[in-house]
Amino acid sequence: MPRITKTGALKISFVAIVSAIIVEGLAGLVVGSLALMSDAAHAAFDALSTLILLVATSLSLKPADEDHTYGHGKIETLGTLIGGVALIVLAGTIMVLAAYRLAFGSIIQHTSIGLAAAGYTLAVDFVRMGVLSAASKTGSSTIRAGLYAAVSDFASTVIAILGLGLAILGYPGGDPVASIILAIGLGYTSIRLVYSSSLELSDAISGKLIQSILKEIRRTDEVLKVKELRARRVGQMTYVDAIVAVSPYAKLADADTVASRIEANLTRLLGEATVLIHIEPLDWDVPVELHIRNATGKVDGARGLHNLLVTDIAGELYVTLHVQVDPSLPLDKAHDIAESVEKGIGAAVPQVRQVTVHLEPSLPEQTSGTLIDDQYVSGAVRSIIGSYREVVAVNSILVYSTSNVLHINIHCLFAGDESISKIHDMVTKVEENIRQKFSDAIVTIHAEPVSSKRQIPAKAD
Repeated sequence: MPRITKTGALKISFVAIVSAIIVEGLAGLVVGSLALMSDAAHAAFDALSTLILLVATSLSLKPADEDHTYGHGKIETLGTLIGGVALIVLAGTIMVLAAYRLAFGSIIQHTSIGLAAAGYTLAVDFVRMGVLSAASKTGSSTIRAGLYAAVSDFASTVIAILGLGLAILGYPGGDPVASIILAIGLGYTSIRLVYSSSLELSDAISGKLIQSILKEIRRTDEVLKVKELRARRVGQMTYVDAIVAVSPYAKLADADTVASRIEANLTRLLGEATVLIHIEPLDWDVPVELHIRNATGKVDGARGLHNLLVTDIAGELYVTLHVQVDPSLPLDKAHDIAESVEKGIGAAVPQVRQVTVHLEPSLPEQTSGTLIDDQYVSGAVRSIIGSYREVVAVNSILVYSTSNVLHINIHCLFAGDESISKIHDMVTKVEENIRQKFSDAIVTIHAEPVSSKRQIPAKAD
């Protein structure tokens, strides 16, 4: 079965409603039923609004041009707004006529003609609802407006039949009361239609839809931040424009893939949509130190970085850092690595005025060693540490050697409320004093609060 188009559905609806106007309008005049005449007037306004919707939809299907870069979809929304306003006017008119009938009374005659006309209109309403419901799958706001009108027509016709029936049974007020009920329902539907169309014309968009778009964008793992999001509806088309931040170290090809994936996901979420995703690096949230560490890590031969210090002087940055390299490298090769690090940092952080690299040999990641149970070393270490009152206790001392290098690892307890700055200065002084006693030894002190529950290895002193 061929799929019905928007304009095809509106044409069928228009022809059907015109036939109902003629039948029900004439019957209302003959019978003297305000409910039937109101329903016919409703149908007349509905026919007018359907004609407007049909013209608007035809214009909205025109492709975009240099004067309408977003296409002509707003014309469709404008047609919906006009149709809604027409229905509001109709609802007010019906209420005024009904009030007049209630005040001055009315005479109903030839009721069989009225019932037959109302039955014909019911059949027309069924046809229109079926056709417009099938076409509403296109998401068109004009088709939705037409469907609302057809449903309200059906309801008003049912109410007109009830009012006419009450009049036949001897309750003449039933006819105008039915008209008032019809007008209230019609007015409510029309106001909602005008409200939604006005929002769309003003480029307002629901917060729920915005949240759905944000949620879909943030589902992408590489997205660190949604910097800006704009969305608008033009007819049945949704336009989305977003600025998304990713890692500043992401490759261009990866960033393009992220944008394409977001665009595909949003198109699937929104249906008919045009999505533009602009990718930016997350520069404004990344600390300078992270830029420096990443730039250093990209340099071949740079095995590690520590003692990084960044100083801001009058808006310019001065950087000092220690970089570890292969111990066997000659000075000229090691110096090349240092220069590469300096250039990389300068490129990553334009505010850097000067970079000073201190080169030092890297330690092997893993080597074999031998534990040493030397009471002389342990005793000397305890004696040196004992001269510092800030050290509450020595938790353990572990001595071992690797490649003829002596290692002394010490766990010391300090008061837990002391600042880390003060503890660091104290630990540095203790390590220097122990190195003076045991030259070329690698001394490492781990500071712990007295409340620490740390378990020390069994072979420790």
